[in-house]
Amino acid sequence: MNKIGAPLLVKQITLSSKFRQNPVVLQLRGPHLFSRVAARALPRLPDTPPRGIFCMGPHRIPCAIGRNGISNKRHEGDGVSPFGRFRIVGWMRSKSWKPYRADCRTITQRDGWCDDPVSLLYNRQVVLPFRAGAEKLQRDDGVYDLIGILDFNFRPRIVGRGSAIFFHLAHSDLKPTAGCLGLKRNVMRKTQFLWSSRLQIDVGDFSRPRRSPKIADPRRTWVAPS
Repeated sequence: MNKIGAPLLVKQITLSSKFRQNPVVLQLRGPHLFSRVAARALPRLPDTPPRGIFCMGPHRIPCAIGRNGISNKRHEGDGVSPFGRFRIVGWMRSKSWKPYRADCRTITQRDGWCDDPVSLLYNRQVVLPFRAGAEKLQRDDGVYDLIGILDFNFRPRIVGRGSAIFFHLAHSDLKPTAGCLGLKRNVMRKTQFLWSSRLQIDVGDFSRPRRSPKIADPRRTWVAPS
């Protein structure tokens, strides 16, 4: 399909009643039209949580971003969604997430993600129980029912710069995340089949058109052993 016809087809699918009422239609008929999308931070008003916009072709969808907005990520736990262009290197889902993408791996009780800078497996998936600090991927609040793993701080892997940056489900009120990106559950169900397996997400800010590099300051680029 040519580039001119793709956005028009997606618009027709989005406006149709079948798209709103039966997401399974997309699983059977919806082609993977988008290999690149964008997330932008909205101007923040006083006493309001940060919010973002997810840009997918002609569509603009509210999304959740880090509690400290989108900026240069400096260290673990700073609550910032990092600037840059990132690819999703893998999809994971809970057993309750249906319908689901064919390339999703099911999350089990023993799946975790290391967020301890001391560990040699920092910012890598691990098996629980784990001797160092690790985040459990099977959660009760449902935000990890679908996870897209972004390649932030993968190669090179810089100790302490940040870990577990995912593209996952957001709360119904778009509550800010710890640094991830999130879409509401009903939106994710409808759009998940319109993305390629290695979706590229361009994360930025409307007020800062120039994007920061993906690597950290060269003075801090000690790479952990793989």
